[in-house]
Amino acid sequence: MLSPQLHAVGFDAESLDQLVKAAFDAGVRGVDSAPGFDLVGSYSDPSGARLSFVKRTGQGVSTTGALAAETRYRAQVVRFTDLLARVALYGPESPGPLLAQFVALVDDPVAYPQHDLAPGGQYSVVEDLRVGALAIEVTVYDDAAAFEASPEAAPGGDLRIAADALISPSLLALQAAAIPPQEASPALLMGVEVTAVERRRNELTGAEFQYVTGRGAVEITCAVPAETPLEVGNVVHGTWYATCSSGIWD
Repeated sequence: MLSPQLHAVGFDAESLDQLVKAAFDAGVRGVDSAPGFDLVGSYSDPSGARLSFVKRTGQGVSTTGALAAETRYRAQVVRFTDLLARVALYGPESPGPLLAQFVALVDDPVAYPQHDLAPGGQYSVVEDLRVGALAIEVTVYDDAAAFEASPEAAPGGDLRIAADALISPSLLALQAAAIPPQEASPALLMGVEVTAVERRRNELTGAEFQYVTGRGAVEITCAVPAETPLEVGNVVHGTWYATCSSGIWD
């Protein structure tokens, strides 16, 4: 396993170099004229698994996993590094309501100009932002009641974590000026009730994973490793890797 986020979408290989070569041999769509970048590209597997590639002049290629998600939202996106953005999801009727806000990886950074995170700063509006999450370290519970009865729901003191939690630690740290933007992460603490699950085969590697639609703070499309058995009604709770896309690779 190269990394949990790659494993979640079945990108298992003996080495990252082998995986990248296989993706480029299979066909990578890219943009080679984005200011400041040598390459911004994506391999989109028929299974919905995705690899994102970014290269700056004089630097190596950054490779990350992502997901072709079915859940879509009207969103405000502030991309503040090459691949990270503050994402605010809204209901379908303008101007609100605000549904959720978190830090996510964007697999198509050329779709959003880079801005800083100053209050009142500029942002990009995306009418159909595809929103997904890759399982990093999660536990499966029979249902919401089983999670709420578990020790994980009450980690200490009066603090309780809801079965439908969606917490972005990096967003909280950025808002408190506790970390610089370069130290942010797309990790989420999130709970999702499974509403649909399908085993899919990553055609690039042959590895299986689970393509999940879930409902928590928002409806979201998720990828969960094949060895974590799931069924409709289960609650999957733990650490996830948030991914978003404007749809330019679809």
